[in-house]
Amino acid sequence: MKKCLITGVGGFVGRHLLRYFDGVEAGLREVLGIDLYPAAGVLTPQRFSYHFEQIDLAQLDLFTVLAEEFDPDWLIHLAGESSVSASWRDPDRCIMNNGNIISNILRFMRLRPMKYRSKCRMLAVGSSEVYGYGEAGERLEESHPRQPSNPYAVSRVYQEDRIQLDVKWQGLNIVSTRSFNHTGPGQSDRFVIPSFVRQLCNAKKNGQKSVQLKTGNIQLIRDFSDVRDVVRAYHLLLEHGQNGEIYNVCCGAGVSLFKIIEMLKEILNLDVTVEIDQALVRSGEPPIVVGSTEKIFRETGWIPQIPLEQTLRDMIQEQM
Repeated sequence: MKKCLITGVGGFVGRHLLRYFDGVEAGLREVLGIDLYPAAGVLTPQRFSYHFEQIDLAQLDLFTVLAEEFDPDWLIHLAGESSVSASWRDPDRCIMNNGNIISNILRFMRLRPMKYRSKCRMLAVGSSEVYGYGEAGERLEESHPRQPSNPYAVSRVYQEDRIQLDVKWQGLNIVSTRSFNHTGPGQSDRFVIPSFVRQLCNAKKNGQKSVQLKTGNIQLIRDFSDVRDVVRAYHLLLEHGQNGEIYNVCCGAGVSLFKIIEMLKEILNLDVTVEIDQALVRSGEPPIVVGSTEKIFRETGWIPQIPLEQTLRDMIQEQM
């Protein structure tokens, strides 16, 4: 029976990960959740013992003492700044914060004597943002060159490179992801699909039959997965991923934001017109980012199971 430490447990993915682990037999007996903020909305698991600590992962000594006392078998790293738009507002903060956090976590893992360092297996969640631009019809594989095009992506490139150094030279046991866009119930409307859902559901509840939707560039094509599929992938990578390897977590198909709006219109039976808000348009955004699932399927058997329409319906139900 394993002990698992989860950083960023109070966030969107962290809450879904706890719910997932509480619903499957994962061999967990105890979970320690860590977050910078109070973990509101986190369920109380029934399948394993769970406790929460509110700490700043940038505080090295506090995190090290806590993690040493807990002595996890698994460490799932979800914490850090994850918003591209926020990273542009304060690039230095994003890069330094995400960099300091991964440095502190790796330092904790290096504290063990060399022969015990592989005891704790870490899943380090990264981002497809490191790829930058894709081409029409191209599914980005893990061997594709990295071309970060925003400060958040730079912070994740740093994370990947630090991990590769410590796996090779310090004997650490770490699997990394490049997670593509994922959404689902409970996601903040700072992100694009929840923002669409909130605006349209509010209109529906107010009895409107037509609505003007404020958007950025709706021609962007992205690879969207359901967060409930994503957390299942994370579990399989902990169990079956190869040490030092990086895996795309994606559905392998692109959809435009325009198409998503069309799907929401049909589900909600609304007449929707789009108003492009230049404040929501970011220069330099890659027009197409779609990933390849070949490696993760080959090595773990994972495939996404929840279609995008079902994800949208579940998000709408949550709002209504």
